[in-house]
Amino acid sequence: MSGTNHTIISLAGVNCLQVDPTRDKTGTVILYHGWGSTQESYLFFATTVASWGYRVIVPELLHHGYRGTLDYADPAVLEQTFLEIVLQGSKEAVGMAEELNEPTGKIAIIGHSAGGFVAAGAFAKNANIAAAVVINGSCAWTEFYESYLRYAGKPALGEEERNALAKHDPISLLSLEDERGLLLLHGKEDTTVPIHSQRYFMEKMAHAAPEHLRMVEYSGVNHQITLKMLEQAKLWLDSHLN
Repeated sequence: MSGTNHTIISLAGVNCLQVDPTRDKTGTVILYHGWGSTQESYLFFATTVASWGYRVIVPELLHHGYRGTLDYADPAVLEQTFLEIVLQGSKEAVGMAEELNEPTGKIAIIGHSAGGFVAAGAFAKNANIAAAVVINGSCAWTEFYESYLRYAGKPALGEEERNALAKHDPISLLSLEDERGLLLLHGKEDTTVPIHSQRYFMEKMAHAAPEHLRMVEYSGVNHQITLKMLEQAKLWLDSHLN
């Protein structure tokens, strides 16, 4: 995006775009793009978040942008590489949060679609991430993947595969009993990442206090980021990073 002031920095071995805040900084937000997108295409989103008073770091997902390309429209490619990309992204995001030199100590992560899976995974594994916003993603990976396999008429996960995935599944790792906050934003008509697994997650986490876990569903919204989602994301960040 031309005209956007940003720099390139390296975190956890990944070149990231950094957009500095346009007013006094109150924390850092790691912002993850979705499947088939790139960090460059999220610069406008990053600039918007920076205008709220946050330094924004935009990593590149594996096999995206400068890290390679795939036939993103091919269902077979999605099935073969999606979990690899999500697991690698979550691992890298955890490392980024550890490497960030954030004087305020306040770090948040936002992700859309595949980036939402990454944000959930990193939030579950790094207690230094104070807040997360998962947009049209999933915090119940095993439930999501098993639902996908049933829908696609594929064989169910074997016990070994299921146990391996559960080790990284946010629903298996999160207790939400600390002071951190997780916000889920999802279109009710999402056909790419159906809302079911997020509702399932909320049922399993019914014990969590609303200031630590909240889900907002949007009628008439498919796999998109809306202005109302951005509004909720800002309110959540402001309440957990300030």
